[in-house]
Amino acid sequence: MAVKMAVETAVEMNPGAIPRPGGVRNRDFCPPNLDFAMAAALEEANERADTLAQKLEQCEEARKKAESDAVQAKREADKAKADAAGVEDVRKRLHAAETSLSEHISAQSAREAAVTKRIRIQNRRFVNRTSQEFKLEDPDNDSLLDAVSFLEFHGTEAREGMDEARAGLSKLFPYFFPKKEEPATFLGLAKCFNPPEDLGLKMRHENMKVAVESTVALFADSQQIIDWTKVGDTEQIEQTRWRSLVKAAEN
Repeated sequence: MAVKMAVETAVEMNPGAIPRPGGVRNRDFCPPNLDFAMAAALEEANERADTLAQKLEQCEEARKKAESDAVQAKREADKAKADAAGVEDVRKRLHAAETSLSEHISAQSAREAAVTKRIRIQNRRFVNRTSQEFKLEDPDNDSLLDAVSFLEFHGTEAREGMDEARAGLSKLFPYFFPKKEEPATFLGLAKCFNPPEDLGLKMRHENMKVAVESTVALFADSQQIIDWTKVGDTEQIEQTRWRSLVKAAEN
């Protein structure tokens, strides 16, 4: 196209350069610079062609880059979608963990409240039985820990009381139960001193029985005639003799 335009321009400027019919050109009208003009037009056309080729190459490179960018953008979009899905999964898992932790804390608080209530009940039972109340000098300001501290005080008092009671009951056991073996446990020992019958009255009767038997033995040893219908009358026996018999029995 550039060559054609250059030729047409040269022809307009030099009409004698138009070829005659039969291919014979009028040499008288052919300008001497026609070849130069055509060469210049051809060079310009080549330059334009090179420019267009460069632009075409640049366009091709731009197209390839655009395609590459599109592929990369798609990959990034896919990755972003995957990351978004991962973030959503993490969010759900975090929410589930928070819910589980909240439920665990609620359950733990409920258990602590129940334990505190049970310990306080035991503390009140100790107070009802020992009539001993305690006051914390340095409370923890925690209901559960404070209740445990009170329980420790009552436990210490109970242990000391049981030690003292066991020592005393062990000393009395042979007198009340001379034919029995002392139980190994404190509870068994304590139950021995709390039978259905009156243990004190029973021991008193036993002592009276021994006293009567001793009295009969003393009278028998004195070889005196005894009127058992008047055995309660102390005048039936000589006072000096009675004292001597009692003294002998004591020795």
